[in-house]
Amino acid sequence: MIKLVIFDLWKTLAYRQVPYSSTSKILEETALNIPKDKFIKIFESSLQTKRWKSKYRAYRNLCHNMGLLETRENIDLLINIRDKAEAKTELYPYTIQLLKQLHKLNYKTALISNSSIFAIKQIKKTKILDYIDYPLFSFQVGVIKPDLKIYRKLLKIAKCKPSEAIMIGDKLGDDVLPPRQLGMHSIHLTTYPKLKKELKKFNILIK
Repeated sequence: MIKLVIFDLWKTLAYRQVPYSSTSKILEETALNIPKDKFIKIFESSLQTKRWKSKYRAYRNLCHNMGLLETRENIDLLINIRDKAEAKTELYPYTIQLLKQLHKLNYKTALISNSSIFAIKQIKKTKILDYIDYPLFSFQVGVIKPDLKIYRKLLKIAKCKPSEAIMIGDKLGDDVLPPRQLGMHSIHLTTYPKLKKELKKFNILIK
C-alpha cells in the first residue's frame, strides 16, 4: 500500500523560465570542453552538497573543479549566470493542484532535490514547500542523487518502508532507477497526462 509520494523538483514540479540551461550557458561562456552530462555532476557536487555560507567560496570551488581559473571575473560570471536563472523559478501549472489532491487522498508528500542552499530563497517564494510534508535537499545530506543515501535518509525521516513509497522524476539515472534498488516504486515523468495514468496503476486517482 502506497503511503508516500516523493517528487524530484526541477523539471518535475518546477522549472526556470529562461530560454537556456544555466549549465549550458556556463559551458558556452567559459568555452570549456566538458561533456554536458559530466559538467552537470561537477556543478551539482561542487555547489549542492554543502551548507555554503559564502556564495563566492562556493563558486570558487566550482571554478576549481571545472578547471577554470579562480579569478574574481570568472567567479562573478558563474554567479551571475546562475542567479539570473534561479530568479526565474516557476512551478508548472499542475504542481499545486496535484499536491493538494494527494493530500486530500491522505497521501504524504515529499521532495528530494539536488539543490544548493542559494536556491532555497527562490524555491520558498513559489510556496511549494507549503504543500510538501518532507522536503529534503542535497545540501542537507551531503550527497547528490543518484546516491542512495539521500533516498534512505528521506525514508527514515518519513518513517516509511520502501515498498510504501513512490519516487517521481524526469531523470532515469537519478530519480527512477536508483530508488528501485531499495525496493521503492518509481515513475519516469515525461508528461502530466502520462503521470496520471501511471499513478492510476497504484490506485491513486488524480483528476
